[in-house]
Amino acid sequence: MKPFHIKPLSVAIIALLAISSSPILATSLIDVWREAQNRDPEFIASRYEQMAGEKRRDQGTSLWLPSINLTALTGSMSYNTTTTGAQFYAPGMGTFNGANFNTSVNNGFVNRYTVGATQSIYNRERLSQSRQLNLSADASNLGAYIANQNLILLVAERYFDVLSAEEAVRLIKKQEAAITNTRQQIEKRFKLGDASQTDMQEANERLDSVKVRVLDATTNLTVKKLALQDLFGGPVNVDKLKISLNSSQLTLPSIDTYIAKLKSQNIQLQMLSIQEKVAKEEAEKYGAITSPKLDAVAQSSKDNLSGSGNFGPASNTATNNYLVGLQLSIPLYTGGYRTAKQEESLLLIEKTKAEYSKSEQNLERTLRSVWYSLNSAKDKLNALSTAQKTGEARLKSTRVGYSNGSRTTMELLGAESDLIANDYALYMEKVNYLLNRLRLAALIGEISEQDLSLVNAYLN
Repeated sequence: MKPFHIKPLSVAIIALLAISSSPILATSLIDVWREAQNRDPEFIASRYEQMAGEKRRDQGTSLWLPSINLTALTGSMSYNTTTTGAQFYAPGMGTFNGANFNTSVNNGFVNRYTVGATQSIYNRERLSQSRQLNLSADASNLGAYIANQNLILLVAERYFDVLSAEEAVRLIKKQEAAITNTRQQIEKRFKLGDASQTDMQEANERLDSVKVRVLDATTNLTVKKLALQDLFGGPVNVDKLKISLNSSQLTLPSIDTYIAKLKSQNIQLQMLSIQEKVAKEEAEKYGAITSPKLDAVAQSSKDNLSGSGNFGPASNTATNNYLVGLQLSIPLYTGGYRTAKQEESLLLIEKTKAEYSKSEQNLERTLRSVWYSLNSAKDKLNALSTAQKTGEARLKSTRVGYSNGSRTTMELLGAESDLIANDYALYMEKVNYLLNRLRLAALIGEISEQDLSLVNAYLN
């Protein structure tokens, strides 16, 4: 028997069939999160801002290091000096009083070199600048953390927007199928004379209405998927994911625990606290006590001048200067500028304190709203689950009643519609619970990728 050989084309076809027949893996919440970190403009900008903040920290350190400057000058220079009443002495000539000395260089060529070094010893204004730069770096780090938690929430919200939209499409199509089936039954009964024209009209009206809702739900799903694709960078498959949430296992610490964490850990409040510290340092820069500046200075300079003057065909001058010492600078009068700047800074401190109090109140109010929503979620889920079972029993008995004539068409269509609405309400309560857990974690400054992983574990 000859060995059986598969042609390359056949191999490719078999491979393609295997791929097409295998189920497409769903895109997880974590998959979207990891891709979004490389695509979201706000998040990427925050990383660059964080890196820039570290450079400001370096700037703050550099303010206390020596500064060295080299200055070089070349050009044309005129130099004239006159000295009268001088004492002159020369070996072999004796001493002469009342001597005059005149030097002159007109439009000569000059080269000047100066090297100077300065080291701050006491400079309260510079100290404030250094602290402000370090605080700015701290703010950049907090800004990066805020961008991180905002992206986590954005990914979760857009992901669950798609899931909710898919569930809405699934349920509305289920309702459409149920109404279509009911209408077909009514049509058969109408032909047999067992149903009225009104029954047919009611069924048609419900069917037309639900078809419009199907179109709206489908359009909404398309829009939500496109928004999620902006974060993921390509098509996202999250079809047929269910939320496995056991209401009996839902627990929540006391609200006082969360409020305490909010006040000590909330990132927005920490940012405002940094702004207040920056304002305080700004006020310190212009205080009377902080006005003096003491620097250690060193300087070396050299001038070379050559040319022709009034007292000879050419002259040459070379001067070397050296200086090492302490320099004290005290502003005596600045036209009221320093006083006005200090008063402005003190007022801005009070403004920042008021903004902190306002933000703290708003955040605490938001936290209470989220906490109470989570705290009542268990009872809501239990009630909706019970209502779902009751609705299924009601629909079943209504169908039986409709078949024997004891229930109307409107009652049957209403039972079908109410069950669908309850199913969607139950699903959305689960979605809101998971999103609120993430929002609560963000409010107390503890949200991380691990929280997304925990939420993702509820999806299957």
